[in-house]
Amino acid sequence: MITNILVAIICVVAFFTSFWAYRRGIQDGLALKDNKPIEPIKSPVSVIKEVAEAKEIKEAEQTEAQFMTNLFGYDGTKQKEVIQ
Repeated sequence: MITNILVAIICVVAFFTSFWAYRRGIQDGLALKDNKPIEPIKSPVSVIKEVAEAKEIKEAEQTEAQFMTNLFGYDGTKQKEVIQ
């Protein structure tokens, strides 16, 4: 029973992998035809690093944008004390 399920899962994964490889080959062939460089396949580690760096940059930009909004939004009135 379990082996049948595993075989079915492997068949589905193999089908989608072959479909992905075919599409990747078509894209690379068209790129060569148009004299464009072929993009290498990204490793999972590099993708995770790029996502983490993009997240850090986005958070820094949001903090800076909030700071600028607060700075230019101040109208000179006395502020309440903030207890931290």
